[in-house]
Amino acid sequence: MKVFFEDSGFPLLDYELLLEEIDYKNLLTPSVMPFIELPSAEELDRIEKVAGQLQEKFSSLVVVGMGGSSHGTKALHQAVGKDNPRLLFLDNIDPDLLSETLKKIDWERTAFVFISKSGKTLETVSLMNIIFEELRKRDFLSGERLVFIGDRGNAFQKLSEEFEAFFLEIPKEIEGRFSVFTAVGLLPAYFAGYEVAQFLDGAYDLLDAPIPAFYLAASKYLHYKAGRDISVVMPYSSYMAEFTEWYAQLWAESLGKNGKGQTPLKAIGTSSQHSILQLFVDGPDDKFYQLFFVNNRSSDVRLPEKSLILPYVGGKTLGEIMRAEFEGTLHALRQKNRPIVRFELSKLSEYQMGYLFMTYMVAVVVMARFMGVNPYGQPAVEIGKRYARELLEEGRDGGLSQ
Repeated sequence: MKVFFEDSGFPLLDYELLLEEIDYKNLLTPSVMPFIELPSAEELDRIEKVAGQLQEKFSSLVVVGMGGSSHGTKALHQAVGKDNPRLLFLDNIDPDLLSETLKKIDWERTAFVFISKSGKTLETVSLMNIIFEELRKRDFLSGERLVFIGDRGNAFQKLSEEFEAFFLEIPKEIEGRFSVFTAVGLLPAYFAGYEVAQFLDGAYDLLDAPIPAFYLAASKYLHYKAGRDISVVMPYSSYMAEFTEWYAQLWAESLGKNGKGQTPLKAIGTSSQHSILQLFVDGPDDKFYQLFFVNNRSSDVRLPEKSLILPYVGGKTLGEIMRAEFEGTLHALRQKNRPIVRFELSKLSEYQMGYLFMTYMVAVVVMARFMGVNPYGQPAVEIGKRYARELLEEGRDGGLSQ
């Protein structure tokens, strides 16, 4: 992984001076960033053993969790596994999504993991009850196929004891959107056969040399102060679309407080060039750009030497054409002096994704320190949750059925 700041709009010295103002070297501690305390060997062994016991009897695992309980895992799964069918996700209570997902399930050969820090997440608990009923109908409701992940002492732990099912703890101080390096992300990764050690190595390597994360936060903050309050994340890979979802939650939920925030905007190269690039290049200068390119694909396709209509693509690979499009986007943005940080990934791998996740988690905490907001918690989200609960308890639907 290489991160390039030459088009970021400020000299590196400006970033270093800004970082000195917040005593950045003392930020990289578990008291400020609890997520940097990665699992111990004992914890990893426990998670791997649970995954191994599931693998002995089941061929697929359905991950049931909302927001941070699934975004990171989905991003890793898509990037590394190319949506390997061993993992399925229920991360919304859309009835159509549930119906279509349940149709794909081989119930006899499927296990389920339910993830919620509190053990009371409305959507997760609702889906759990439906799944339990479906398992009962088939006489498959047993603890051997159930895993619960959450805070120790919550409703999920109690339920795991009732069903004699597996329970894995999320460290109390680590919130959902920062939990990809806990059992939340690691249990599905082990089950799917991904290289968890390499995933963690990527995170460790960022922590050993964290300057890219610090520079990224400093650059984004200086541009935020200059009025660029939209943060574009644009990977040139369809298999990083879920990463943009994870990023959007991390950046929006951590920073969007007290009237402040930098709005995340997702795009995918090259497809988004045909929808939103016009705005990026010729619209208002209110955005900060993060572009990603994967240099080595798992496969590539070469065009015939004699190609119809466009002879200059003859003999080129799709990877070469995508690289040219990527360079073209960089050139267009540079022409308008748009601020860009560029990420070059050697390939989509566990290591690269681990490095990327940790880069952004560190960066968002530093950005929050610059902005004077608490990167943890999401108090405004609770307003809607409370109202939804009141409607359900009172048997009302808020007038939506009228």
